[in-house]
Amino acid sequence: MAGPHFPKEAALELVRMFGRTVDAPAFPVSDAVERITGRPARTFAQWARDHAADFS
Repeated sequence: MAGPHFPKEAALELVRMFGRTVDAPAFPVSDAVERITGRPARTFAQWARDHAADFS
């Protein structure tokens, strides 16, 4: 990940930051999307499942 445009310390900090989120609770899905679009929000995982065929 580190290279001439991405310093090693920055890469290490990203790994530490992501590591701190492993056991963190997931953010709740907001109802703001539904209020604005008229359709309920969905998680990224649900979006990925719904669109998997688009990438194959």
